Amino acid sequence: MLVWVFIDDSGDGGLKFASGSSSHLVMAACVFRDPKQIEYLAESVQQCREKNGHRTEFRYSKTRDRVRDCFFRCTTDVDYVIRAIFIDKAKLYSPKLRSSPSAMKSYAIRMLLTKNFGQIQDAKVVIDGEDTKAFDIEDSSYLMRMVNREAPGTISSVKFDDSKRNVGIQLADMAAGATNRGVRTHKPADPAHLAIIRPRMY
Repeated sequence: MLVWVFIDDSGDGGLKFASGSSSHLVMAACVFRDPKQIEYLAESVQQCREKNGHRTEFRYSKTRDRVRDCFFRCTTDVDYVIRAIFIDKAKLYSPKLRSSPSAMKSYAIRMLLTKNFGQIQDAKVVIDGEDTKAFDIEDSSYLMRMVNREAPGTISSVKFDDSKRNVGIQLADMAAGATNRGVRTHKPADPAHLAIIRPRMY
């Protein structure tokens, strides 16, 4: 079944915890099975934007709590699921992942898409174009090869888009940020927003 997958991350790939590195790296994918629900998402996000006079893109790390609350309330009825993976970086033992933030993020994307219990097939994947370097993704063909080699048939196409214009990527950013805030240990955790989206996560 054709699905649409929007991906974004939260946290960093650094391991200098005493100097401000995040305790966790989170990669989140928002999965849609009906394109009409993506249109509904856009309408719901616009309602939140108008209610709060929010003129920029929705990014969890740069949005006030009140607006975050509204965002998750406004998108409650949108039909989508979240596939998320979070890495407690202090527990990493792979020399490659510990030495390369981009390799760590590339690994997280690969795990996110390939270890999906058969829930993601023939997917149209959309990623923020500005993140491709940070994710160690050379181009769309590279990501398709990387994933389909391990899990054939997972990805049918990859699109790099501008998150400022794409509400799906913004939704993924909000989901990743909420997850990170709920599991982090470098700062006091707050699972309030994670609790809202947790029923649709796997």
